Amino acid sequence: MPGQSLNLLSLDGGGVRGLSTLYILKRIMAAIDLHNPPKPCDYFDMIGGTSTGGLIAIMLGRLSMSVDECIRAYMELSKEVFHPKRQIPFGIRGNIKERYDSKALELAVKKVLRDRNMDEEALLQDLTGTKVFVCCTSGETSETSLLRSWNTIRGDEDLYQTVRIWEAARATSAASTYFDPISIGVPKQRYLDGGTGANNPVHDLWGEATDLLSHGQRLSDNLGCLISIGTGQPGFKPVVESVLGTANMLLNIASETEATANRFHRDNSDLFDRNICFRFNVPRGLGDIDLAETEQLGAIKSMTLSHLQTEAVQSEIRRCVERLGERQRTSDFM
Repeated sequence: MPGQSLNLLSLDGGGVRGLSTLYILKRIMAAIDLHNPPKPCDYFDMIGGTSTGGLIAIMLGRLSMSVDECIRAYMELSKEVFHPKRQIPFGIRGNIKERYDSKALELAVKKVLRDRNMDEEALLQDLTGTKVFVCCTSGETSETSLLRSWNTIRGDEDLYQTVRIWEAARATSAASTYFDPISIGVPKQRYLDGGTGANNPVHDLWGEATDLLSHGQRLSDNLGCLISIGTGQPGFKPVVESVLGTANMLLNIASETEATANRFHRDNSDLFDRNICFRFNVPRGLGDIDLAETEQLGAIKSMTLSHLQTEAVQSEIRRCVERLGERQRTSDFM
């Protein structure tokens, strides 16, 4: 596949703050065509995400949703899912109980599928569309695992043949203390969300795209545009740890996410300088919102739109769209 210009999209985790990701992407798509914004699946060859970013990756890539369609579905899903389930945080044996109902998340994802006239038991695999992967964590090894819409030598053939869309969504969204892990595959393997190790999946995205190139090709020579979108940076407020350590966990995840972004930028500074790679993320404050604070959806939107109106971000979006708008998805990247 010589001379390709691949477009890649990386989506961070962040619970309800994923709404910020969608409004950033909405502005990028509108900058391509204000009156008829294209679908991301028509411009990106591969979309990868973790946790809420994984859920969005599935909706945009595997379900071929427009950003507006995804925003509506995402807001509805968030409000349906994030209702506290239990007041007692620990079970009889001392194990941590899920704060929210895993079944509600499963049903909400299945509703999105039905609304798209899809079988609610449809598989994640897709031979022709935008390639999609989600990051999760193996309950057995604690290592990051990827669930993909395509088959690869690095992947689990059994999972590729059997994992359903809703199962992949549950696996990548099963944040510790928020949702119970899910067991999928044959034999059953336990998975929880990838936020504790790969909340920013940009390195996984780079590796997956590299694997699909012909031997000897370098991704840096075949890259049209790579966009990484965050869910907000945390502020500098002191952390008061809760009984479950939730606040400390959120700060650690947010710090790891930005550290990953900075490391990727440093390692690929020439691609950022040449306007090939881009990182969009709302600065201080948005990252302090809890993963499940649905009452803050309005604030998330307002803070994101305010950030997008700054001249620095507008200029960055223009440079990004100049690069992204040169071509649509590469049809032979299959």
